Amino acid sequence: MRDIIFKALTSAKSKKRDLCIQETVERNGVLARTERRCRYFVMNQANIDNVADMDKLAASKFSKVPYKKRHFYVLKIHDKERGEDKLLCKMAGMFYAVHGARLYCIAYVHSFKVIFGMLPASRKEKENDIF
Repeated sequence: MRDIIFKALTSAKSKKRDLCIQETVERNGVLARTERRCRYFVMNQANIDNVADMDKLAASKFSKVPYKKRHFYVLKIHDKERGEDKLLCKMAGMFYAVHGARLYCIAYVHSFKVIFGMLPASRKEKENDIF
């Protein structure tokens, strides 16, 4: 069995966008769930009068927003009680984008989560009875 869920949430009021893809796969008594998520937040924006002065504009308008380097980490968890193994990869940072005559400072968080677990014994027995 394979289930895929896609979500795209956009909020103009809070200036954020959240994209999520979840997938669940059952095969040979093992349940695998994956989730890919991308979140974007508009931190600041400014009008561009002259393209040549874009660096100066970014330095002056966005100096209030502390620029952070990209962060990347991997976390691995083994849960004996649930019989699950989890792997989480996450990256966060900021970038600048130009659209029309506007300059945007955008923060992002990308994550990838994988969870492996055994199917409950009752489900395995039901599957064996069917076949």
